[in-house]
Amino acid sequence: MNGAIYALRIKLSDFLNDPLEHLVVDKIHEIYKIQNFKLQLWYDEGDLTPSDLKSFIKKYESLLHYKTTIRPNRTRDFAQFTWYNIIHNDDKDPGYVCRFQYIHESGWRLGGVLKGLEQFSNCLKFVTSPKPPRQDHPPKRKQKRNDYED
Repeated sequence: MNGAIYALRIKLSDFLNDPLEHLVVDKIHEIYKIQNFKLQLWYDEGDLTPSDLKSFIKKYESLLHYKTTIRPNRTRDFAQFTWYNIIHNDDKDPGYVCRFQYIHESGWRLGGVLKGLEQFSNCLKFVTSPKPPRQDHPPKRKQKRNDYED
């Protein structure tokens, strides 16, 4: 999948203002060092205040310096493709199209986001790593010529 565009989507309000929110940002940054991807953060209207957003952006703009979008909606933006979606069971949308999805149900949403990031990292490493040649078919033998036997 050379040249593929990977995009990770996470609900910002699942970890914003948590005392351990920096763990999520650090994990995202760590994964980005392995393989570039777009980060799609979203939240529901009323979940966050403008000062929450401003504080988050100021605090982490040096780590989240790559292609990051923050949108106040849960609906699909057809201009953006989501390769990996990390979402809580309460927020899942069966109509949301993505390549891979991690649905967490833990009461502690931050824990679910961190587990989802670990799965995203594993998936990204697997997809982008070199693969050994397929061994399910042995190489074809060269056919012996017998048309010159006369």
